[in-house]
Amino acid sequence: MLAKYLPRVGCGTVVGTFEDGPLRPDIAQLGVCVEVLPGRRHSIVAPGRFAAEMVRLRRALVRLVRAHHVDVVLTKGLGTLDFLVMTLRFRARSRGPRPQVWWTIENSVFMVRREHLASHTWLLRPKQITHRLLYRVGARLVNGVIAVSDDTARSFRERVGELGDRVAVVCNAVDTERYPASIDRGAVRAQLGFGPQHHVMTMVGTFKRQKGHTYLLDAVATVAGQLADLHILLVGDGELAGQVRARLTELGLDGRVHLLATRRDVAELLAASDSFVLPSLWEGLPVALVEAMASGLPVIATDVSGTSQVMVPGVTGWIVPPADADALAEAMIELVSDPARAAAMAQAAAARAAAFSAQAQAEHLAALFRRGRPETRGSGRNWTSVAWRAA
Repeated sequence: MLAKYLPRVGCGTVVGTFEDGPLRPDIAQLGVCVEVLPGRRHSIVAPGRFAAEMVRLRRALVRLVRAHHVDVVLTKGLGTLDFLVMTLRFRARSRGPRPQVWWTIENSVFMVRREHLASHTWLLRPKQITHRLLYRVGARLVNGVIAVSDDTARSFRERVGELGDRVAVVCNAVDTERYPASIDRGAVRAQLGFGPQHHVMTMVGTFKRQKGHTYLLDAVATVAGQLADLHILLVGDGELAGQVRARLTELGLDGRVHLLATRRDVAELLAASDSFVLPSLWEGLPVALVEAMASGLPVIATDVSGTSQVMVPGVTGWIVPPADADALAEAMIELVSDPARAAAMAQAAAARAAAFSAQAQAEHLAALFRRGRPETRGSGRNWTSVAWRAA
């Protein structure tokens, strides 16, 4: 979305990524350059190789900044590499103006966690201490920190310290040109194997602990006998996909819960659905939730960071406690059993989602960049380029 909308508000855009991914063709089709930088291979447990790799990565970043005359570097979900990008602020003026550097904090639980460590789990506590110190220092060296919700900003301040106006909230957004998708709803549902009598409830999310798939499956097992026509679509992939598949088989939910893996037609799937569910244990501000609301779906979501900023409880959908399968089950029964109320909530959700447009997000970001303009190059043109990690 940023690659699409930032150029519209005068920010010429370059995408830099440390790992190639499926979004690259879509970004390139927009006419936006995508630079694939060398990724990380070495851990701090091999300090010599780690240090040499950091030097190589920084050189690659400097080459990108120089080659594309980048004025602003906006990081997205880099973790440890946020601290490497921060060092671009230390370039000598004799070698050209220093770019602005902005971090994005996308999650209320943003510190390194155990699941981030495939091995050497003993490093968890030392890394957490080191990262907290680096965030404390770095947040005062970069131009600013962008939080995707009020709760995310609050969480960052609680762990890093009060930073005044150096933390700005720019909410995650939805591409209102894509949602809701214009489709032949009956045809799409037929391709998926559903008729008009079925209630299709969709969840979009990576298969990881944060998203709470296990609690959703337990809730579906509770209501399966009472809601005979309910079907759940799980869209996404990830490290826990095998566990989720095994769990739904154990619960006897084959044929009721459908794993669709990663899809490029999420907008169409949402338009063909009857409702949306997001059982996350924590979030920043879930984009999938805003997309579902923009698609005109009644929503069940957990009361986690960002959700209450987007939803109005009892008006745009149901908000339930996280990690509570019984509450999820109760909300599912209420939604499916009262279609008139669900339809009213869907209409309210669509109206509410309009406030979270990608155009507004891009305008807000551009305003922040321009406030940090003294070190940029000139005026009277599309003055800033932005590099960040492709998701």
